[in-house]
Amino acid sequence: MTTEFVQIYPADTALHTPDRQALYAELLEHIDLGEFTKKTFAPALKRLCFEGRIESRDERIGGLRDPVRRINPLGTYVHAYLCLASPVVSQEAFVEILQHYKQASVTDMAIDLTERFDGTRRHHASPALHARIRCLVQALRQVISAESFQYRCGRMFSGFLSRACYRGTTEHSLVTDCWDGVDQYVAPGNDVENIRSLATTLFSGEAEEPAGYQDAGVIAFCERYLQRQFGPHLLALLDDVYQAIDPARRLRVEHGAIVFPHLSLADIASAAGALQDEAAAATRAPHPDDVGTVQGTGLFCLVRSPSAAHSLAVAHTLRPTAQASASASAQTSAAAATDEAETLADTLREALTPMAHPDVLQRVDDTTLLLGWEAELDAGAGRAEFAACTAAGCSVLACALWMESGEVLHLHGLAQGQQWRFARARPLAGQQEDEDEGLVQELQDLLALLLATAAEPTGTSR
Repeated sequence: MTTEFVQIYPADTALHTPDRQALYAELLEHIDLGEFTKKTFAPALKRLCFEGRIESRDERIGGLRDPVRRINPLGTYVHAYLCLASPVVSQEAFVEILQHYKQASVTDMAIDLTERFDGTRRHHASPALHARIRCLVQALRQVISAESFQYRCGRMFSGFLSRACYRGTTEHSLVTDCWDGVDQYVAPGNDVENIRSLATTLFSGEAEEPAGYQDAGVIAFCERYLQRQFGPHLLALLDDVYQAIDPARRLRVEHGAIVFPHLSLADIASAAGALQDEAAAATRAPHPDDVGTVQGTGLFCLVRSPSAAHSLAVAHTLRPTAQASASASAQTSAAAATDEAETLADTLREALTPMAHPDVLQRVDDTTLLLGWEAELDAGAGRAEFAACTAAGCSVLACALWMESGEVLHLHGLAQGQQWRFARARPLAGQQEDEDEGLVQELQDLLALLLATAAEPTGTSR
C-alpha cells in the first residue's frame, strides 16, 4: 500500500540547500523531543527537511481502536519538528503550525523544550538552531495558556539567575526574550523565594562564580534593571531585593561593566581568568584510543586495569581498529609497553568477547577506560559486561545506564548471586538538588559522575 504524504511546506520552496543540510544533521543529532521510534524518525525528518512532506499531522496515526495504531514517525511532538525545520522562521509561521494541535500537547512540548534547551549544559545548539528555538518559545505565548507560559518564564528566570551565580555564564538562556512573561508570573504573588534568594546573591557580589559578573547576559540584565526597563511587578520584586542589601555591597553598572564598592575589577577579572583556565585544563585532547558515541540509552562502565599495559591490551582487544593508531603513537615513547599489551591482548580476547566493539571507548588515565554500549533498561543489564571485566582481571569502578532523557541510573548487584538493582544518580557535590533535575547531557559530565561514584565508600564492583 502506497503512503500518501501531506505537503506541509510550499512545494516551490528551496529545500535542498547547504543550510538545510546542516539543519537536518543538527536536528537529527541534538533534538530528541517527545516519544518516537528511532528506526522511522530519521527518514521522516529527512523527508520533512528536503521535501516538505510528512505522513500525517497527527501525533498518533490510526483510530483509537485500530490494532495498528502507532506513533507518528516524527514522534508525539511532531509539531515541534514542523516548526524547527520550517523554511520560514517567524512567530506567525510557528503559531500557524501549532494551532492545529491540542493545547495540552503543545504545553507538554513547551515543558520539554525549555527544560532541555534553556542554558548551555543540555545541548550545544548552533546559532541558527538556537534562533529557531527562541522563536518557537516566543510563539508559545500565543498558543498555550497564559498561566502555563508565565510559569515557564518563571522557571527560566530562576535558571538564569542560578547559572549566573553558580556557573558563571548565561549563554543560550531563553528567558531574555520573555521578560514580560516573568513580570506577569511574579505579579500574583507566586512563590518567588528561590528567585529572591538568587537575586540577593547576585546583586550583593556573593555569586559562587564571580566570572558571572563579566557575562554579557548578566551585565545586560543588571543594566536593564538599573535603567528601570522591566515591567512593574518584576521591578518591585528586584527593588525589594536590592534595597535590602547594604549600600556598601550593592552591584552597579558603570561604562558597561559590573562594579561593587567592596570588590575590584581586578578581582572579578582574576576570577574570570581562573574559570577559563580551569575549563581549558579540563578539555583533554582526544586519545588515539577514543572512539564513538551512543545514540539513545547507553550502558557505561568505568573499568580499571591492574597496569597500564593491561589497560592498553584491553583497549586493543575491544577495538582492534584503535590498535594501529595507538601503537604508532607509542613506538617512540612506550614501545615496550605496547609489545606487552599486544601479548596480553591474545590472552584477553576470549574473556572480553561479550564486550567486543563498544560504541564508546574513552581513556580516562593510564589504567582506566570508560566503555559504553547502546542498551535498554532491562533487568540484569550490565551483568555480562561485569563478568567479562572480572574474567579479564579488571575492576568495574562504576556501572550505569545513561537514559535518553539524561537521567543516570547506577547499577548494583552485578556479580553472580547478587540481587540486581538500580538507583537514580544524586547531584554532584556543589550542584543544586533541582539543577537541571539531575539530568546529564554531556559525556564528560557522565564521566565526572561515575568518577565521583567510584570514589564513594560503596561501589558497583564491591
